[in-house]
Amino acid sequence: MLAPMTTPVSQIRALPVVGGLVLGVVACWLWIAVAIIVGFGAAYGSDSEAPAIVALAVAAVPVVVGIVLLLRPRTRQLGAGFLMGVSIGFIAGAGVCASMFLPGSF
Repeated sequence: MLAPMTTPVSQIRALPVVGGLVLGVVACWLWIAVAIIVGFGAAYGSDSEAPAIVALAVAAVPVVVGIVLLLRPRTRQLGAGFLMGVSIGFIAGAGVCASMFLPGSF
């Protein structure tokens, strides 16, 4: 009689997921700060479009880093947390941006 095949069960550890989440939120908010600085630079004096192109290219870096972390089995949980953090950061950033335009917010 053949023994049933067993697959190893991986445990989800909280530290890599939470650490990735925090890193993702920080990376997202840093990117938002860079975008604001580049936007003000383009609006008030810089005639070059190069900083805006660089900022747009840098916008893809957190997502690419998260995907690379997800592909490696050792860093999969960190990558999942990182992508969750980037998503949460963008949602929170959109909420902050929208709240600035509400009546009575100034």
